[in-house]
Amino acid sequence: MTNQHIRQLLILLLIAPLCEVWGAEENGRGYESLLDQASDYANDAYYSNVNGNFEDALVYIDSAMICLNAHYRHYAPQPDYPIELVGEDKPAELEWWNSTFNSDFHVILDIRNEAAVAFLALKQWDAYNYNNVAYTTLYKLLGEDRSLEAYCNALERSTRNRTVAIILAGCLMAVLLAGYYFLYIRKRLVNRWNLEQLLEINKQVFAAIRADDISEDELQAIPQRIEENAFDTINELVPINRMVISVQDQPEIIPATPDTPYTDMEAFPLIVDTDNGNRRVGTLYLELRDKNRTDDASRLTLELVARYIAIVIYNTVMRLSVKYRDVETAHDEAARAAREDSVLHVQNQVLDNCLSTIKHETVYYPNKIKQLVGKLRTGQIPPRKVQETLRAIDELIEYYKDIFTILSSCASRQLEEVTFRRTAVDVQQLFDYAEKYFAKVAKGRNPVTFQTLPPTDPLVVSGDLTQLRFLLECLITEALSAVPTDHHTPLSGALSLQAAPDGDYIRFSFTDLRRQKSPDELHALFYPSRQHGAEYLLCKQVIRDHDEFAGQRGCRINAEQATGGNGFTVYFTVPRYMSTNRNYIPLQNHS
Repeated sequence: MTNQHIRQLLILLLIAPLCEVWGAEENGRGYESLLDQASDYANDAYYSNVNGNFEDALVYIDSAMICLNAHYRHYAPQPDYPIELVGEDKPAELEWWNSTFNSDFHVILDIRNEAAVAFLALKQWDAYNYNNVAYTTLYKLLGEDRSLEAYCNALERSTRNRTVAIILAGCLMAVLLAGYYFLYIRKRLVNRWNLEQLLEINKQVFAAIRADDISEDELQAIPQRIEENAFDTINELVPINRMVISVQDQPEIIPATPDTPYTDMEAFPLIVDTDNGNRRVGTLYLELRDKNRTDDASRLTLELVARYIAIVIYNTVMRLSVKYRDVETAHDEAARAAREDSVLHVQNQVLDNCLSTIKHETVYYPNKIKQLVGKLRTGQIPPRKVQETLRAIDELIEYYKDIFTILSSCASRQLEEVTFRRTAVDVQQLFDYAEKYFAKVAKGRNPVTFQTLPPTDPLVVSGDLTQLRFLLECLITEALSAVPTDHHTPLSGALSLQAAPDGDYIRFSFTDLRRQKSPDELHALFYPSRQHGAEYLLCKQVIRDHDEFAGQRGCRINAEQATGGNGFTVYFTVPRYMSTNRNYIPLQNHS
């Protein structure tokens, strides 16, 4: 035995006890200590092979295996397969791999590679083959891609789940569409069909009185022609056997008991609104096929038909008879009828706009409240968020109630009279009113200044003076009601109002230099929110009315950052008054 072999044996004898001690103290030094030591020996073996010290490399490799075996004995459930440098059986690390023991297989791969290199250099072929086979086998296992099978399985499950989800979604969509049809669309269609039927009845009634020249003798035949023309359409709406219209010579003041010559028929008084109140001009008698099947909706429809027939008879038979007796009175009555028709048209337009505003401004809230209640009913909300959700529901309900109440009261008020009176309004008159209103409401409030910047040339707008004044009041009221973020320091600063020509419109700009708002806040300024009240919604409605009734589309209202980046500006456009347009009547009294 040479000195070199003796030196290697001594190194092994010295290292083996140390590895045993390291293995016994593993719990104190941590799970990775033996693996780190084995990695260091693997590095030493590599450098030994590089320097040509192949025997030293084998010693370091054996030391690394001792550390790995110590780690294996300490942490493996059944440590029956210790790793060996040379052997006859299958390499132990393959058993480790199959049993899913968590060791550092990269270190094992390195020492097997270095052992094969060292044995090859020393021409120990059996040992070389053993380590080379162990290296190549472990290398293939480490390089094997095991994600493909899992990916295929996941893809198959995803495809199957997607198919089931599509089928369920299709069924759910079919159920929703069917429910939506029966609960909403069908009702709308029935109402639409009834309305179309009413329009057809009105058309037939109107056809009975349409003539280029009706003599006084032909007026008495109009009720009979109405019966003949409208019978089929009324029969389609409500099955009837007979229809009779009885007209009085003179309209009677309501209430008056109508004559009932047809006791076996349903009587609908023909009532019309006149300047002296409600008057009855006759009676519509209908013999219903089945009185028991006539519901409230059908009766209401027949009352509407009777009301329209009453209007037709009153305005054709009775009033036209009076016109033949007194031509001058006939002209006055025709003018009054035209005015009433115009008033009714404008009122219908205003009511439609109000109802549309109520729909569009409040359609968001019921669904949002339903979503929050649905979350609470699922029981998946953490307890700490239940109170927060309840508060959100309460705020939504209160705000929904406030907005709906305001818009409903506005719609009720609009029905009482014609709301839009188009006149020529001087811009300076609006500025003077804004200054007076600011001086009145700003008394005793925060130190806020208000400045109007009228244009150099006189400007006149076409619009409703009352509504434009109300718009300026809303802007000033909202600005003065602003609360500072700290609720202590008074919110002071400057407000300004200016106007300038903008093509066929006049652009008004109301600037608040005291507050800063982000683009998102400016965008949401004219939508319902508890942060800024309902003033901006009312301003938006005023501009909508001007866009609808002022005779020129294009009126707008919006908000943007003020020039220079300080504060924000609310601007709105109103049609410019053109003196060549004879449809506009200039406002004479500016008080």
